[in-house]
Amino acid sequence: MSELLLIAHRGGLYYRPENSLAAFEHSVLLGVKWAECDVRLSRDHVPMLHHDDRIDLPAGDDKGIRELDANELAKLDIGGGEPVPSLREVLERFGEKLCFDIELKELDSVGKVVEVVLELQLSGRVMISSFIPEALQLARDIAPEIPRGLLVDRLTGRIVGPKSAVKAGAMFHCEYFLPHFTALSADWVLAARNEGMKVIPWTVNRLDDGKRLVDLGVDGLVTDRVDQFFPLLRHNK
Repeated sequence: MSELLLIAHRGGLYYRPENSLAAFEHSVLLGVKWAECDVRLSRDHVPMLHHDDRIDLPAGDDKGIRELDANELAKLDIGGGEPVPSLREVLERFGEKLCFDIELKELDSVGKVVEVVLELQLSGRVMISSFIPEALQLARDIAPEIPRGLLVDRLTGRIVGPKSAVKAGAMFHCEYFLPHFTALSADWVLAARNEGMKVIPWTVNRLDDGKRLVDLGVDGLVTDRVDQFFPLLRHNK
């Protein structure tokens, strides 16, 4: 049986500010092997790590990520003195220590993200994931050597059902299928496996949920707190 793949959600946000350099550093110290991050483009089209499309400013208001350039974002404090890092900065610092699930939040970020990954020669240590099917198709067109994963939220999963959702992932030649954990059932796992995809549900933060999902046969878990699932690694061997 292959080792369960545990992915630190937003770098491991339980302990440190999400998508921050401190979060990835802490995950490395914990012995985490994979981390997830969210990418949005700045005003000057630099891939930056931030989940929401807007960010709080010191004056108490907020602005869209795309209203600020990379230098302006790098000067903001997202908590604990941590700035908004660029994808390049994170991959340069941690690309040899962690593997990355890079979630694309915007279609027009695909080319910029792929460019950074290829320049740093990290295509073998990266997965590109997205809720946006067109982004996955474009990523495949540009760099088919970079694995891709289709994200499915709980509402979509309940509406379309496992067969349709899995077929969508297969249509874009995804290697990974990433459904919300509450939508997942044995039917989902079987359907994905039949299409040659690994199943990694998100965002799983309770140990009992993790155990249930492992019993269903999932290949990994995305979680805010990877370390609490380390016992499952030993159980899964």
